[in-house]
Amino acid sequence: MAEVTVGVRYCGGCNPRFDRVAGVEALTRACPSADFRAAEPGREYGVLLVVGGCTACCADLAGLSGREQVMIRTAGDFRRAEEAIRRAQ
Repeated sequence: MAEVTVGVRYCGGCNPRFDRVAGVEALTRACPSADFRAAEPGREYGVLLVVGGCTACCADLAGLSGREQVMIRTAGDFRRAEEAIRRAQ
């Protein structure tokens, strides 16, 4: 499998309904060949994960780019994120 760079952007965490960090940590274990990084403006990622703690998902996306973008609003959305990462590899 080819390595894919995964950009991760968290929301501000004002109203978390699930453990966002634990969800991303589980993804790093499930997709060990992926390179997870804090998303930075001006860089394109294979997959951009926007990790919100609730359905508002208020993360600032200014300047962020990914060939595929996955919005995580509930704990169940991590499954879609894992599928996107596997497709990108």
